[in-house]
Amino acid sequence: MNEKRYTAFDVTMNSAGVLKVTLDVPKRPMNVFTVEVIDELDHIITDIESRRDVKLVVFCSNKESGFLAGADVKAIARIAGPSQAGRLIDAGQQLFHRIDHLQLPTLAVIHGPCLGGGLEWALACDYRIARDNSSTKIGLPEIKLGLIPGWGGTQRLPRQVGLSQSLKMILQGKAVSAHTAAKIGLIDRAISPDDWEEGVRHFTNELLHSRYRRSTPMRRRIINRLELSRAGSAFVLHTARRQIKHKEHQYPALGAALRAIEVGLHREGAGYVTERSEFVKLLATATCRNLLNLFFARESARDIKTWGRREKVDLHSHEIRRLGVIGAGAMGAGIGQFAATHGYEVAMREVDEPAAQAGRQRIDKLIKTYADRNRLSLSARSELTQRVAVATDDDAIVLSDLIVEAAVERLEIKQEIFEHLDNIVSSDCILATNTSSLSVDAIAGHTRRPERVAGLHFFNPVHRMELVEVVRGSRTNDDTITRLVAFVRSLGKTPVVTKDSPGFLVNRVLFPYLGEAVLMYGEGHAPADIDRELRHFGMPMGPLQLIDQVGLDVAMHVANSLGDVLVGLDPVIDVLGRFVDAGDLGKKSGRGFYRYRDGKASAREDQTAMPISTLDVSDRFMIDGLNMIQRRLVYPMLAESVRCKEQQVVREDWMIDLAMVLATGFAPHRGGPLRVIDSIGIEAVYQNMRQLQVIHGARMAPPQLMADMANKGTRFFVREGSIDSRESVLPREEHTREGTP
Repeated sequence: MNEKRYTAFDVTMNSAGVLKVTLDVPKRPMNVFTVEVIDELDHIITDIESRRDVKLVVFCSNKESGFLAGADVKAIARIAGPSQAGRLIDAGQQLFHRIDHLQLPTLAVIHGPCLGGGLEWALACDYRIARDNSSTKIGLPEIKLGLIPGWGGTQRLPRQVGLSQSLKMILQGKAVSAHTAAKIGLIDRAISPDDWEEGVRHFTNELLHSRYRRSTPMRRRIINRLELSRAGSAFVLHTARRQIKHKEHQYPALGAALRAIEVGLHREGAGYVTERSEFVKLLATATCRNLLNLFFARESARDIKTWGRREKVDLHSHEIRRLGVIGAGAMGAGIGQFAATHGYEVAMREVDEPAAQAGRQRIDKLIKTYADRNRLSLSARSELTQRVAVATDDDAIVLSDLIVEAAVERLEIKQEIFEHLDNIVSSDCILATNTSSLSVDAIAGHTRRPERVAGLHFFNPVHRMELVEVVRGSRTNDDTITRLVAFVRSLGKTPVVTKDSPGFLVNRVLFPYLGEAVLMYGEGHAPADIDRELRHFGMPMGPLQLIDQVGLDVAMHVANSLGDVLVGLDPVIDVLGRFVDAGDLGKKSGRGFYRYRDGKASAREDQTAMPISTLDVSDRFMIDGLNMIQRRLVYPMLAESVRCKEQQVVREDWMIDLAMVLATGFAPHRGGPLRVIDSIGIEAVYQNMRQLQVIHGARMAPPQLMADMANKGTRFFVREGSIDSRESVLPREEHTREGTP
């Protein structure tokens, strides 16, 4: 029978007494918690609490896209102040408390994403089952936005899966698969897609007739009991505090999560109060604002309308279905394998049979790793392998809708390849180069279709790096860019469209930083000292460690290609050249700025280093929160970001920040290079660069745009006030000033 009608829910009950509450938020591709959804669910729970004819409540989603992706992030960003934030947390905590204490069994039926508030809702239920396929992801990702779970996640998860496992999920923000969720006790059963509908019916009947008995392995029960004891929890939390010690000042949510969990372990009611208090405080931090800005930037970059007017392009008639890849080396194999895992038919071409065989082995290894990680069946593995063909002729390539060239980084070779492809593929086929630095126009000039030639710069390793630079040549048309952006999006990656200029965006901004580190090494500074200070700044690894990872030969090639746009590269190339001539190419050769044994880095035995001071005792520099090592290395990146804006390498400022964070790991908590300038103040950055120019020469000269902005006192982004100044999204009401609970 049908129950009361709701906007976001469908509520029905069958003759057996099973009340099915189905969520389908209108006009949303994915279910999210909004104020309206919370209000409707509150009314549904009130109705359930007063009924006696219901024997089991089943919560599920009617969207194939998934169960629930969490709270509406835009609504969180627009919260008007601490009082409003507190009311939002209270509403969710109280609602889930009521679900938790219903006097009848409750079941959450999960498929696709079950994240943030979605998992907190599911944790409030008595039972949880999930569809066991690759789209099901269960987790609490709030830490990635500089926040903590606020609707009971820090309280219920430790009791459900144990302290160590819950800390891993909350502090890293990583989602787990249905299989893993069942293994750690987060869900009661993972059901295969083939058995999904029957499996849900069977589990529901087990609950309805009280036949289901939760069975927790003895070992896990013992571990969980020990971890949740006072002594055990103290040890686990102490270990966690040591692990986050050097990151907590950058990401205060890490410490906030630990405090909420610890209080809840010993005083459950107080734990919810602490969770609420910590969430409200975090919402006003610079880290949270910066991470929220990056979230919205990523969403904008994934929107095709950001890069072109969609109505001009019929994506369905121009859809890319078949992908060709020229070259099956590390990059080509990575692109081909990754595209195959996303459903594309991939044809790869190599120069001869030995190269083709080596390419097949690379792809087979990548597919095996992917299949093992995702627990693919033998038939699924076989199907995936059959999607990739490697050959030495053009027979399969000619049928491609898009061909990505990933050959050796030499202009004349790429030009020859494109000239050949232009003569054999259809006029509608897009030709893209994966070059990291060569001119797209110089390559397109060797075809009769420059409007269908562009750059498609993937970063290594392909399966792990989220950003793809889509490079627009001077004659690349809108149709080509839109189709490439759609292709990148279909791979689950984030596109940023750049102008065809040396180094495009990422390498151009990054290399002054890397080059300055090389010069410091040449002056006698120890790599470990340099790298340590940049990790403290917030980079995932230091600049010299990064060059070792990429390869010194690759770094030298990029440096040579940037000579037209960067000043003072000759000394950098000289230092790199000495390493390359000696065969010291970095980690891949076992020696670079560090020595590598079994993958672990240590100082070279021939290294002699001068003492280095990280403190600036002079009064020449305006305060910016950086020490001399950090300032000398970071400021060149800031300056080059401004030059990229000045020369319109990308269209909008946020694109620079997003690209640098996604491609290089640029201190996410700082928001990106241009937001760093805004946070320090343009006048301070400009004056400090002038001082660096006096000390280190012309390569440190501030760009003209920076001087102009300093004179006018302008910013790159609109000044963000405190959380109290943001527009409210909750119902307007008279509210009094609340103290910290």
